Amino acid sequence: MLHLTGCSPGGIATYPTSGKVTYTDGSPVTGGLIIFADSEQNISSEGVIESDGSYYMGTYSGDDGVPQGNYQVTIQGFSEYGKQSQIAGKFANRERTPLEAKVEGANSSLDFQVERAR
Repeated sequence: MLHLTGCSPGGIATYPTSGKVTYTDGSPVTGGLIIFADSEQNISSEGVIESDGSYYMGTYSGDDGVPQGNYQVTIQGFSEYGKQSQIAGKFANRERTPLEAKVEGANSSLDFQVERAR
C-alpha cells in the first residue's frame, strides 16, 4: 500500500504511521481500535486493528497518517455483544495506559504489546 505525506485542511502535515498490536505472548490482537492523543496540540488520530494485528493511522481521513508529536496511546479491543474485551482495561483508559508514541516524520512504524484481560 502506498502512503503519501498529506496535509489537513488547516495545513498540518501528516505522516504515514502503521504497525502491529500483539499480546505479550506474541499473538496478534485480532480487532479493535487504536487511538493516538496529543492533549498539548489537541489532536487525535485513530486506526482500526485488522485481524492480523496490523493498523494504519488516520487523522483527517482513513489512513492519511499522524502529525509529528508525542502521543498517549489507547487500545480498545472489539468483543462480541455482552462479552468483555480480550485486552486488559488499562490500555483503553487514557489515565492508566502505559503506552506512548513519538511520530517524527515519514513512515513511522510503531508496534505495541498489550496484556490480555483476566
